[in-house]
Amino acid sequence: MDRIIIADDHPLFRESLRRIVQQLTPGRTIEVSDYHMLLQEAQSGTSPILMLLDLSFPGFDGAHSIMQLRITYPKTAIIVVSMTDDRNTADKIMSAGANGYLSKSISADNMSSMISQIMTGETVVCLEAPESAPVPSLSPLAYLPDRQFEVLVRIGKGKTNKEIARDLDISPYTVRTHISGLFRSLGVNTRSAASALAAQHGLV
Repeated sequence: MDRIIIADDHPLFRESLRRIVQQLTPGRTIEVSDYHMLLQEAQSGTSPILMLLDLSFPGFDGAHSIMQLRITYPKTAIIVVSMTDDRNTADKIMSAGANGYLSKSISADNMSSMISQIMTGETVVCLEAPESAPVPSLSPLAYLPDRQFEVLVRIGKGKTNKEIARDLDISPYTVRTHISGLFRSLGVNTRSAASALAAQHGLV
């Protein structure tokens, strides 16, 4: 089965990209959160047909990393999806060998359409949504660290601290620490409010 790698350190955005890609292709989607994991996954089997990369995720060195990936995976469609809407940056990334550079501010429908075009051989650069189009504000969930996101999903499913600790192989004390940080990140004060946000964003 064809492999697709999504590399972004924001769990919610990874999930959004995964849903978009799965509607476009039946390939096996692999999510990673840093460049080292990306290289490990890319080397673990046949060359991926598609890589979707955040410009600023841990270990990634912009155009230099793109150039290395292009040399190693000449047939892979490489797309950078970034909050950086800067023409010079986009030009450097494209010159290094990327097939596309897309702004995270564009709608899911436009994102899907442009990824589809790139996978059929087109070269696409889209830096920002048109001024006339509303740009959706990013959910606070988009900025959650991986562990807080994992805890939130389990809170949404009604799991206790002990159950979360067992799922994640950490201590209940560490779970409480993550929950405290999660509440600060989300701007909520209760477990039920966090659970409601998880449900609102389709995590349960």
